[in-house]
This record gives sequence, C-alpha cells and structure tokens, in this order.
Amino acid sequence: MGSKDPKRLYNPLLFWDAAEINIKRHKRYIIERVLNFGDERDIKELRRLYSDDEIISTIKTSRNIKKKTANFWAIYFNIPQEEIRCLKKSLPQKL
Repeated sequence: MGSKDPKRLYNPLLFWDAAEINIKRHKRYIIERVLNFGDERDIKELRRLYSDDEIISTIKTSRNIKKKTANFWAIYFNIPQEEIRCLKKSLPQKL
C-alpha cells in the first residue's frame, strides 16, 4: 500500500474486510466509514491519508453518511448544508 499505509484501518470494528481494502481504490468507502463510525484516532489517521479536499468532496456527495455526522462535519469544515447531498430533502414520489 505504500508509505501512507493505514495503521488504524485494521481496526476490526471499522473494517472487518481490511485485508481487501485499497486506500486509493476504496477512498470513498474508507472516508464514509471513518466519518460515520470512527473515533478521534481514526479521524487523525483519515486526515493523514487523505486531504481535507478529498474528505470534503466525499461529505458533499455521499448518500451514505449519516445526517447527524454530515451536520457535524458541515460545521467543522464550514460547508453550507445545501451543498451536502445527504442533507437535501428528497422529493416525494408520485404514485
């Protein structure tokens, strides 16, 4: 995996499939999982592996980040809530 090997990604509580994770190919999955379920050490490791721009982009476009999590990171990174996909209201489906 190179010099940016994820030390904490082998935490079985976050990644029970860690042997199959590639930090480049599974970037979005890793960011979503750590933002939703990680602790402070996991967040530190995430920010070591990925730039704030990569994390912010994932926050803005992901449908898999919990709303409470998205709200927290919107405040932390000063992202307008209307730019965060998972916080947008869905239009009701017509029958």
